[in-house]
Amino acid sequence: MIKKHSHIVFIGIGGIGMSALARHFLHQNIPVFGFDRTKTALTEALVKEGALLCYTEDLDAYPGWPAAETTVIYTPAIAPTHPWRIFFEAYEPIKRAAALGLITNGHKTLAVAGTHGKTTTSAMLTHLLTAAGLDPTAFIGGILSASGTNYRLGNGPWMIVEADEFDRSFLHLHPAAAAITTADADHLDIYADETDLTNTFDAFIQQVEGPTFSGTTLEETTAVGNPEDFAFATNIQSNQGAYSFTLQLGAHTAETKLFMPGKHNVYNAVLAAALAHYAGVSLAQIATALPTFGGIKRRFEYHLKGATTLIEDYAHHPTELEAMIDSVHEMYPENTILLCFQPHLFSRTRDFFEGFVQQLKRVHQCILLPIYAAREQPIDGINSEALALQIPGAKTCTAAALPELVAHLQCDVVLVVGAGDIGDTVPHLKAVLR
Repeated sequence: MIKKHSHIVFIGIGGIGMSALARHFLHQNIPVFGFDRTKTALTEALVKEGALLCYTEDLDAYPGWPAAETTVIYTPAIAPTHPWRIFFEAYEPIKRAAALGLITNGHKTLAVAGTHGKTTTSAMLTHLLTAAGLDPTAFIGGILSASGTNYRLGNGPWMIVEADEFDRSFLHLHPAAAAITTADADHLDIYADETDLTNTFDAFIQQVEGPTFSGTTLEETTAVGNPEDFAFATNIQSNQGAYSFTLQLGAHTAETKLFMPGKHNVYNAVLAAALAHYAGVSLAQIATALPTFGGIKRRFEYHLKGATTLIEDYAHHPTELEAMIDSVHEMYPENTILLCFQPHLFSRTRDFFEGFVQQLKRVHQCILLPIYAAREQPIDGINSEALALQIPGAKTCTAAALPELVAHLQCDVVLVVGAGDIGDTVPHLKAVLR
């Protein structure tokens, strides 16, 4: 556990992962101070939960807690040269990944890793253990629709975490069991190449005490190193974005349903079921709980249904775009589809440029917002205009101009997609599309 925990400081508290950690301490009545660049709905929620927040570089805003009683946690998204990073250097700050590792020490931890699907799978796992009465503590990389939060404080023995491959963060974890959804090339600003990424996933697997569930298809979800401990789905049937299927865990089967669009979410559900079963949840309990999973905000989240359908999704990698577009085509085969996409990171756009072009060509209309830079500086020649030139009919515009352009194009299904702040446009889009 974190030893100096009389007070906790977060530099970059508004991130989805950092805010979950902040809530962990707030829910235990430990004082929290945090800095972030921008006021958002998430930071406002943290204030209501008791956090002291600052959005400026005014160092006098710090309450003055002594270093001996204070743990400072930072995200690499805030540069080392930032005044708040420099101010707290004497406090021996630690990364969020290290803090999560310290928190999970001494607990029975279930970790979900992978370049896609971590949040959905870990949220499903949290739902399954909660429904079974195991009362887990969970750190989720998204906001659960049912609870409206990315954190759950429980009194049970299990902790559920997302094992993030970015910056090799998951090497701080030593879980009891794990699942790996996918290991596609990504974060090539961190990893030398795909082999380096794969080797790091292998290193993570070596730190898992028990089984690691993974698989290349729905029929090949197995526990690494333990072929007798497996799970898979068969008889998968789609109906308006919901799926019914036969879930097999070991030698036993049960019929169940999942009310989430996209066959890839059936795969996520199988991985969550495998981990839940390892933790002691029965097959019958899993089959009963899966249909009641309420989903996650910004993961194929509906904002309008009717004459025009408005869907928001977090996809920011070509593989994720492919899965999302496949789902939309399956559900709306006769409708015109408009995809409003905000690329995330200059390096990712550069590294997977052709993959983005290939996927964005698959819809009837495409609008590109400027690249969301996050922690990066611009890269010459890498921008949304360069992407648009390779996509027939694609348009570029600012976030402010997006609603008017979307209304003008008059498509049946409007997708708002990306991992940046494109979601802020949704209220305005709803207004013009109604």
